[in-house]
Amino acid sequence: MNDFDSWTQRARASARRGRFADAEVAYRHALDARPDDVRTRLDLAVALRRQRRADAAERELREALARAPESASVHAELGGVLFERARYADAAAAFREALRHRPDYARAHVNLALALERAGDFAGAEPPLREAVRLRPGDAHARATLARVLRRQRRPHDAERALAEAPQESADTLLELASALLEQSKAADAADAFRRALALRPDDYKAHFGLGLALERQGRAADAGAAFREAGRRRPRDHSPHDALGRTLRKRHRYAEAAHAFREAIRVAPGEARAHYHLGIVLERQGRYDDAATSFQQALRLRPTFLAAHVGLASIFRRQGRWMEEAAAYAAAVALRPGDADLHAGRGLALGALGHYAESEAALRRATALRPHDGDLWFELGVALGRQGRHAEAESALREAIAVDPSHVRARGNLALGLGRQGRHAEAESAYRDALRVRADHPALHRGLGVSLYWQGRYEEAESAFAAAIALKPGYVRARCDLGEMFFERRRYADAERAYREALRLQSSSLVAHTALASVLLAQRRYADAEAQTRAALALFPDAARAHRDLWAALEAQGKWSELESAVRETLRARPEHAEAQARLQRALAEQARAVSARTGARRGPAA
Repeated sequence: MNDFDSWTQRARASARRGRFADAEVAYRHALDARPDDVRTRLDLAVALRRQRRADAAERELREALARAPESASVHAELGGVLFERARYADAAAAFREALRHRPDYARAHVNLALALERAGDFAGAEPPLREAVRLRPGDAHARATLARVLRRQRRPHDAERALAEAPQESADTLLELASALLEQSKAADAADAFRRALALRPDDYKAHFGLGLALERQGRAADAGAAFREAGRRRPRDHSPHDALGRTLRKRHRYAEAAHAFREAIRVAPGEARAHYHLGIVLERQGRYDDAATSFQQALRLRPTFLAAHVGLASIFRRQGRWMEEAAAYAAAVALRPGDADLHAGRGLALGALGHYAESEAALRRATALRPHDGDLWFELGVALGRQGRHAEAESALREAIAVDPSHVRARGNLALGLGRQGRHAEAESAYRDALRVRADHPALHRGLGVSLYWQGRYEEAESAFAAAIALKPGYVRARCDLGEMFFERRRYADAERAYREALRLQSSSLVAHTALASVLLAQRRYADAEAQTRAALALFPDAARAHRDLWAALEAQGKWSELESAVRETLRARPEHAEAQARLQRALAEQARAVSARTGARRGPAA
């Protein structure tokens, strides 16, 4: 045996044992003896690739091509080296050159497709894969790669058909088949394919994870959770199974467990913004708003353009009544997606809550311009205009809301309310009746109708409307107070008293009912009862002006001048300029002086 044969045999033995550095030394000795041997140089390049020395491998392969430019194997090996160096266009050119010299080279067809796929040319990758499958119908890797390329062209049905033509199943083809079925919303079939893949390859992470997705699509959340846990056990340093498990648990309203899963995802991948976002969602569902806000803010620190996190943060601020911060969060979201009507509307509502009505109006007008056929947006614009006292413009916006959505009850109700505030009570009545034709069981509309009838002096009809509102909503305190007010003005004091007492039974903290009931008792000259009622009202609402006046009237009617003096002095301490209180004080002092004078005269007896 000559030196060349000895060194090549030694090199190949070392390579078989995985000792590629030793193989390299032996191949180089062999090439010293026979530098033009292309096969040996090709083997040397392979040994260099195994040592991750792609640059050195490329040099050897180009040296081999200089000696054998028509060698398909060398061109193909060079393509592999260039692929490893992420030079996908150059790799594709090398594989094409290999195929020019050897058109039936199936592996080169597959590798050409892989290079084109990495370059983003999915359509270009399809023909060489189809040729590879034609040449070798049983090549599971080629068929699975063809299916993946078809899926990336959004052709899952074609991918399914290509896989169905496989002469036999493999784990790889089943995984691609399952993915294609899942993309076609064939979740049950996809789950079956994933299970068949697991029968062939029980520890396959993708199969467990995909099975979880397929089961989740079927609404089988418990089974999906088990599959995601299995995937997590196979790949503990991957955040995706924890994230998917968290989302599954969230759908089952198991928020504490979901939060734990998302925290596990964050532990594995602390820089994953989506995990922080999902944690914020479940913390919000648990009512832990400060913690949720912190999670959303962390998601935004990691990814400032994360639109959903901006919206989630705005939602938290709205729940907490932090309108300024909510408006700022929506402004940041609008900057990312200026054509989103909902974001403009959210910002407009937050600004309205702050009392920044002009800015609120501008945001809502932008929302209606972006989505003019949305009745809710026109309704919110109408409300914003109404809060500024611009009733005519509000009316126009609300009529637009009704035009695009005739069933919009809130728009109809607010239109009627606005007409009433403008003193257009007959039109308000008509608007309320139109609204009731849409929603006959709406208590607030019956009450509004009652108010409009009351202002037109149609008291019996108003009473019927208020009664209808109360029948639909027995706990409707405001309607009972309206009824009591109308009875009071018509001197139906007993009915008014019953209405107000029932309102207080339902809501003991009602300022209107407390103070109005005192006035009813005064009107019936039940001064002691009126005094007791006003004192009860003032215990709850010390600043209720009407209750103070009624207390003074009740005390004066009972001749309780000392108590009247104390009561009015209490008011004067807070408001020294209060004219009525000053007058009552003078009357109380005068009456007390008169009483003192009378008592003194009585003790002295008649004059001599």
